[in-house]
Amino acid sequence: MIHHDKTYWDRFTMYSGKLGFFVRSTGKFYLAPGVRTRVKRTTFCEILWCLDGCGTLITEDGKKYDILPGWVWYYPPGSLHRHGAGTEHFNFRWLTIDGPKAEELFLGLGILPGLHYAGACPEDFFDRIAENSSAPEKMPDLLSWAFHILSRITAGPGCDPTADSVAFEARDLIDEDFKNPALNVEKIAERLQRHRVSVARDFKKKFGITISSYLISRRCQEGCRLILESDMPLIKIPPLCGFSSIHYFSRVIRKLTGVPPGELRKK
Repeated sequence: MIHHDKTYWDRFTMYSGKLGFFVRSTGKFYLAPGVRTRVKRTTFCEILWCLDGCGTLITEDGKKYDILPGWVWYYPPGSLHRHGAGTEHFNFRWLTIDGPKAEELFLGLGILPGLHYAGACPEDFFDRIAENSSAPEKMPDLLSWAFHILSRITAGPGCDPTADSVAFEARDLIDEDFKNPALNVEKIAERLQRHRVSVARDFKKKFGITISSYLISRRCQEGCRLILESDMPLIKIPPLCGFSSIHYFSRVIRKLTGVPPGELRKK
């Protein structure tokens, strides 16, 4: 039996421009024990950030996952949204990003579908988005605050926290050493004492992207964070996040965000 959910509040933007991705909505929900939301399939990206209690999420193939405080669940476009509270309440924040390039944004930031451990929720940025959601001209600010939220979501334990596979070992290695410009598929396979082809195949099967794409996305994530959160000269940023040259760094950032690093910082 599906119960009606209790909503603290939600806010939707009125944006109708031509950006490749934009903030669609945000909100805060409280679900009492045993309460579930309506099942729906959507075309946008959505994250749920657990504040307290425990939520239960059911994937399309029927698998169930618990989401605890500090954990984030990412629904990509086309996902079947099925979640609710378990034996205790489920209190969470949510944020949706829409647009033709929205899924590429998440992929570029290394945010894969499913569970991620991200720690304390940056509720102040959720509040800023909610307070300014009714003003279409505020979309650049909304995107900036949304980017801060997404940048907090690291590629943590993933969809299966207990899994002990080559794919997870490779991902953990990348998360620890992506700032090293010498790190590549060959080096990862060598350090794992595995054949390069088998490591690449296992990683792609598990996460749906190549090792090279994930490595670049982690470097991009750190690069964007430094662009937005520091006043460091742009030319000094690439070596700190694993890029060998400012030209390659600029090209990748522009492909991800649609603007070069200098313009991204200004916005």
